[in-house]
Amino acid sequence: MDRPLVVFDTETATCRGAPHLLEIGAIRVVDGEVVDHFESLARPEVVIEPEATAIHGITDEMVRDAPPTEAVLDSFLAWLGDDWMAAHNAEFDARVLGFECVRWRRAVPSGLIVDSLKLSRKLIREAPDHRLVTLCEHLELEEGTHHRALADATWCWKVIEECAARAKNGEPIGLAELVSLAGAPVTVERSKPRVARNLKPKHRPLADACDAREEVTLVYGEPPEPVLPLRVLPHFLYDLGDKSYLEAECRRSGTLKTYRLDRVQRVLA
Repeated sequence: MDRPLVVFDTETATCRGAPHLLEIGAIRVVDGEVVDHFESLARPEVVIEPEATAIHGITDEMVRDAPPTEAVLDSFLAWLGDDWMAAHNAEFDARVLGFECVRWRRAVPSGLIVDSLKLSRKLIREAPDHRLVTLCEHLELEEGTHHRALADATWCWKVIEECAARAKNGEPIGLAELVSLAGAPVTVERSKPRVARNLKPKHRPLADACDAREEVTLVYGEPPEPVLPLRVLPHFLYDLGDKSYLEAECRRSGTLKTYRLDRVQRVLA
């Protein structure tokens, strides 16, 4: 490789809707050697979904004393610097970083991301499928942990090593060449949540509240369901599919929640 590469993986607290970072692990590779690593659990502002725990095994108890997500994000971004990145199924991990950067109002990493999933589909075509676990078995890599962030980042690098060796029959290959082999490059910028547009007049005070970090009361519900007053601290508005959403801290529960804008009947100061 002709430049440093940070290979990373994320685990999340949620399986549906907006992602919430739960763990991030990464290794820095220079001249083909792992020279540094980053690993941290994060204490999310949401409860970990049982379906997510079933995948990675991380529970609320395990993250009770972990640093808050905002602190973990800042530490990782400082450690990452301007290096390019790599991940397996990179669009997922880029989306996680994109949401967290918008959530905490941080600049997104600018580097391109190599997707080892796309690379392996082109260069390890004989594999039964291209899940990371399957590729490790197919390439007869040593056994170890899967579905934890640092371990999966390490496995991802081993898959990239194999792809790089196959791409030029063992000859050195530049990182930009690997990116182009994988197809359209993945970036965190392109994976950020889309800013909610075309807000109805009754919802526009939410945009002001997000900017000012001011609490508001939502008159929330969809008849025939009860319409309830909810005191919240808005964080950001975004579009997902054909719906618009508000992510805000619920003052009653103290947790971060997502609210559909089509169910917000009124916004009160």
